[in-house]
Amino acid sequence: MVATVAVGLFSGVPINAMAADLSELEKQQQEIQQQRSNIGSSIEEKDHEVSVLERKQQTTASELESLVKNINETNKKLQKQQLEVSTTNAEISKLKEEIVVLQKSIDDRLNLLKDRARAIQVNGNGQAYMNVLLASDNFSDFIDRATMVSTLVNADKEIMTDQKKDEDSLSSKQGQTETKLASLKKLANEIALSKNNLESQKSQKDELILAIAAEKDLTQQQKNDLISQQDTLTASEKAIAGNIQAEKNRQAELQLAAARKAAAERTAREAAAKASSKTVARIQTPTNESPAQQPSAPVSIPSVGASSNGGMFIKPAAGILTSGFSDRTNPVTGQHESHKGQDIAAGGSVPIHAAAGGTVVFSGFGAPGSGYGGYGYVVEIDHGNGYQTLYGHMQAGSLQVVAGQSVSQGQGIGIMGSTGQSTGQHLHFEIHKNGVPVDPSPYI
Repeated sequence: MVATVAVGLFSGVPINAMAADLSELEKQQQEIQQQRSNIGSSIEEKDHEVSVLERKQQTTASELESLVKNINETNKKLQKQQLEVSTTNAEISKLKEEIVVLQKSIDDRLNLLKDRARAIQVNGNGQAYMNVLLASDNFSDFIDRATMVSTLVNADKEIMTDQKKDEDSLSSKQGQTETKLASLKKLANEIALSKNNLESQKSQKDELILAIAAEKDLTQQQKNDLISQQDTLTASEKAIAGNIQAEKNRQAELQLAAARKAAAERTAREAAAKASSKTVARIQTPTNESPAQQPSAPVSIPSVGASSNGGMFIKPAAGILTSGFSDRTNPVTGQHESHKGQDIAAGGSVPIHAAAGGTVVFSGFGAPGSGYGGYGYVVEIDHGNGYQTLYGHMQAGSLQVVAGQSVSQGQGIGIMGSTGQSTGQHLHFEIHKNGVPVDPSPYI
């Protein structure tokens, strides 16, 4: 910019010895030297900016590489989890078969116990056993009958013991099955959330790398423009230096011509004085006068061109309303636009909740062209009956839901942040009715 102004000082004003005296030319030379110095400083600043952008580019690339590695590791965990799910499903199928067998054994044994109970109720089981013993013919027969009674009593006890054992086994296996299923569901959900957050962060890093590359290219182009302007100034400085020397030469020749003229006049006066004593004569004294050197041809310096059902929804986060549903000037782009929702701001770690129950439509980073560009980390929920809500600028890595997941009113979905086109921590909250943004105020 400075160099462009410097060049403009001389464009349209030819530099030559006739247009300016020596002091003016030297003043112009000093001004160009100062402009060249300023441009040199600007070039050094651009070099520093390029170096900073290159380091930032390397750091972001390293972070992206780490994210990709984490995503690959998460995919391996997910594959391992899916294998465990398949294995556990097979175990559950086997457990179900065992449960069927156990249940049948329990049912059969229960029927047997019922038959025994009915026999005791009809016959009097204790008296029946005593009658068996008293009906013995001799002591040996008594011993045989006592052994038989003992065997029957023990058999009843074994039936009860087996019944209790099988019932305990059935209860244990059913509990194991339910516990394992719950554990698998929880782990699968945790892995899915982790993967979603990692992939969202990767999208952000991809966008950042593109932005850094574009900024680096622009900075390099600005540097090249400065170098071109500096070259133009160098040529101008050389031209002025040549004109300064030409002016000095011209002044020296004028001084020499003046000296020669003075000397000739002096010689003539002396000769006239000598001749006056002898005779009166008219002596013509020639004047040897050298013409002044013609001015140098003008040097042209090229110019450089300047290059919404009231109570249907709840407030999704704590904080104050900093911007409502209205037309405003975008604080990031500076352009006048329609603000399609509410901005709720608060400091610290502020949780964001689903304003109503529904199904998650999108959960991730709003990359350009995705339909969520500029929202940063964003979640959209479909509540049915033509209503959707959108939650933007959430904190990186804080997403707690994935697309397709069902959520209930008040369920945590993320943390307030300042990602995307944002000038500070806040939640941008929108309500859409039949696809059209509406003022959230009457609905909350």
